[in-house]
Amino acid sequence: MTETPFVVAVVDDDASFREAIVWLLRTNGYDARPYGDADSFIAQHNIRAIGCALVDLRLGEDCGIEVFLRSRAHGHDMPVIMISGHGDIPTAVKAVQQGAMGFIEKPIDNAKLLADVASASVYHRDFCARYGRAVDAMRLYGLLTVREQEVFWLLVNGKATKEIASELDISIRTAEVHRTRVFEKMRVNGLADLVGMSKHCTRQAI
Repeated sequence: MTETPFVVAVVDDDASFREAIVWLLRTNGYDARPYGDADSFIAQHNIRAIGCALVDLRLGEDCGIEVFLRSRAHGHDMPVIMISGHGDIPTAVKAVQQGAMGFIEKPIDNAKLLADVASASVYHRDFCARYGRAVDAMRLYGLLTVREQEVFWLLVNGKATKEIASELDISIRTAEVHRTRVFEKMRVNGLADLVGMSKHCTRQAI
C-alpha cells in the first residue's frame, strides 16, 4: 500500500504569522499549506489530503473551535492542534475536551510545535493504516457470494461447521467448502482475523 503523504494545514488570518509557521514546518521537512480563513480550509481539504491542522482559536469572524467542529462534520478526522493567544486558555481547553489533539500558546515555542506535529504524524500514519485495512476488508467481503456471506456471519457469530450446515440446510461437506472459501477470499488464517475484519463489513439483508 502506498503511504499517504503527511500534509500540515496552517489556518490563521495573520499572514505574517501564518507564513512564519509554514516556513518553520517546511524547513523541518513537512509539506505545509497555508489557509487564511475557515472557508478556504474547509473547502479545499479532505481526509486523505490533510494529516494535521494547526488552527488559530481567533480566526477573524470565526472561532477556531467552530472550524474544528465543521471539519469533523464534513468527515475530516485529522488531528487538530489549536493555537491560542493570551487569555484564550479556557477556550483552548474546551477545544481539547471536544476532541482537538492539543493546543499551543502564542508566542509559539518552535520545539513544542514541532514535537506536537511529530506526534500528529504518528497518529495520522496509524489512522491511515486502519483506514486501509477497513477498505481492504470491505473490498474482499464484496467478493463473497451470497451464500459465502451467510457463512461469513455465522462463523463470526461463533457457529461451528455442523451448526452452519444445519442452519443453512446444507451438508456438512458443503459447509466446510464454503468455510474454506470464505477464509481464502478474506485472506485470513484464523477465526480471530475474520472477526476483526467483520468490524469493517456491513451485513446486507439476504
